[in-house]
This record gives sequence, C-alpha cells and structure tokens, in this order.
Amino acid sequence: MSELISSGINLMLTGMITVFIFLAVLIILINISALLFKDNIQVQGSNSNTPLSKKSNEIPKEHLKIINLINKRIFNG
Repeated sequence: MSELISSGINLMLTGMITVFIFLAVLIILINISALLFKDNIQVQGSNSNTPLSKKSNEIPKEHLKIINLINKRIFNG
C-alpha cells in the first residue's frame, strides 16, 4: 500500500474516532443535565395557575379547532 493511501486511512480513522468520542460525550452530558434539571421542571409545573377543577388530560376546544385547521391545511393543500 502506498504512503498516501495509508496516510488517508489513518486520517479517516482518526476523524471518525474523534467524532464518535465527541458524540458519546455529548449524549452523556445531555442525559446528566436532564437528570439535574428534572426536579426543577416538576416543581415549576405543579405551581402553575391552572384551575383544579379541569382535568389535566383534557385538550381545550379552541386548541382542537386549531389542530383540525392545521391538519386540513397540510393534507388538503
């Protein structure tokens, strides 16, 4: 194998390993930050000003109308 091809393969492998390590570290950091901020989001969500009489699973009628209009617009062109 020539010097140029082996140098190219070496560069390619170095780049691929660098990208793999970068992405692995990025995924690990995202999961760690999600665990750290998970409690803050739950505390903030429980202090919202929604009335207790409404069910949290109900979608308001206005939102359903908007969703239907968007679906009609997307699928009917």
